[in-house]
Amino acid sequence: MLRLKNARRERDVGEIHEDARRLALEAAGLLPSPVVDVMGRGIVLETGERAWREVGVELRHHISGEWCAAMPAVALVTDRRVLLRTSAGNCISLWWGTLVRFEPSLSRGYVVFDYGDGVPRLLSGGQVPVVAVAGVMALYGVAGLTEHPALEPLRASS
Repeated sequence: MLRLKNARRERDVGEIHEDARRLALEAAGLLPSPVVDVMGRGIVLETGERAWREVGVELRHHISGEWCAAMPAVALVTDRRVLLRTSAGNCISLWWGTLVRFEPSLSRGYVVFDYGDGVPRLLSGGQVPVVAVAGVMALYGVAGLTEHPALEPLRASS
């Protein structure tokens, strides 16, 4: 079988959960964070904003009572937001500080962002545990990482 030198393999659930647990430790200041080269991706962050991970997700919007079709995106997860670059080339910032509802569901593989504007956003995909950890940390602090019920699957598998 031909193998490409730079081919990316899909990460399994155990690896994704381990990365999300590691992010929790990094966010709490217990481990050093890896460097994410945002400038190499053509992204400029806010002063003091820290990039934690880049993960693949799918974006949906809730319009007229239904979730629209999934749009593939790459998400740059930071301490202040999730910055999405969609497959159409659009950049969308989902800021932690302006949420009115945050609903992570690791067992169902999604995270809902609601800004009170009548158009909730849903991120789904295998790597949403990283987004969930970042959101819980941003909204509830270190205590949320150990207490928030949505992160129980990560604590149970450690």
